[in-house]
Amino acid sequence: MKNGKKSLIGILMLTLFLVNMTAPASAYVYNGAYWYNGIAPVQKGTSIPSSWSTALTAAANTWNNVGTNFYFSWMITNNKLNYAPLLPNTTIASTYPDPSGDKMIGCAVTFNKNLVWSTSGESGKFDVQNIATHEFGHWLRLGHSSETEATMYKNSATGETKKRTLHTDDIQGIRSIYD
Repeated sequence: MKNGKKSLIGILMLTLFLVNMTAPASAYVYNGAYWYNGIAPVQKGTSIPSSWSTALTAAANTWNNVGTNFYFSWMITNNKLNYAPLLPNTTIASTYPDPSGDKMIGCAVTFNKNLVWSTSGESGKFDVQNIATHEFGHWLRLGHSSETEATMYKNSATGETKKRTLHTDDIQGIRSIYD
């Protein structure tokens, strides 16, 4: 009987070890505030090229379609997407959140007009949808992930489109806030 108990304990310990090995680790960062009603109003500023509309809508819908109690809503608001020069020129885009305590009351994004942009993932140009999906993650108050394949990873490159879709880590991040 002693050997049976030892075998059973060994099997249970091995099972726990294997389960913990395959469980994904969370690398996302949550910066505290959230949109209380689950809706983030957003508007394209007048400086945004009209050719970007489809890519920006797709970027917002990437987060909208996760199945949480959160939604980007296009409407007239002070929460704008802008297209203007940013310094240093290595800054691709910048998000400016406006939290009040744990409540988000506003947000804006500026895409760097000094850089070359594309809506088709063109080589040598930054992809609008790729970058917008990342910046919309900051609207959710997600910080930069240490997971290199995540949409919220801090670096991006010209021609990159992988951030158009969410990584498991990004999904865990939004679900931790809005589920």
